[in-house]
Amino acid sequence: MSWDVLKPDINRRFIKFKDKSFYWKVKYYLSRPQYRTLFYYRCSISFKAKYFRVFFRKLYQINSEKFGLEIITHKMGGGVIMPHFGRIVINAEEVGNNLYIFHNVTIGNDYKTGRPTIGNNVFVGVNSVIIGKIAIGDNVVVAASSCVINNIPPNSLVAGNPAKVIKKINSDYITNMLGY
Repeated sequence: MSWDVLKPDINRRFIKFKDKSFYWKVKYYLSRPQYRTLFYYRCSISFKAKYFRVFFRKLYQINSEKFGLEIITHKMGGGVIMPHFGRIVINAEEVGNNLYIFHNVTIGNDYKTGRPTIGNNVFVGVNSVIIGKIAIGDNVVVAASSCVINNIPPNSLVAGNPAKVIKKINSDYITNMLGY
């Protein structure tokens, strides 16, 4: 396994904690159920040796059931941040880099058309649903409790049920909103 798979997640998560030691960062990361589950998931698809993949797949399954984080995609970019754990389903064709996703979110298959594709630098608010074979562009904010069933163009803030573009945003909007 290449540790390059984990670096973007860890580096992005600790951007605010540059003064903390490496030991503190590892302890923090693996003590949080959402990041531990993500770590096991990444290991289960990244290791070359079958025995390691099977071992980490089992750890992922145990943690997934226990903590409610289900990841069903093999194309998931780095830099994932989940500030809270709770029921999260990520069943997408592809997820770009720098996904910021809150709890009680479903990204999934509608069983008719397929699974969504999520771009880079996407922020998904709590209780949101993104469903069907749709494309979410880069630099998109999905507001809390939104239901996205249509394609969303890049640089957009969407809200509502069904979600509609509320306003156009620039590529720095999410960074400014989060503070990093």
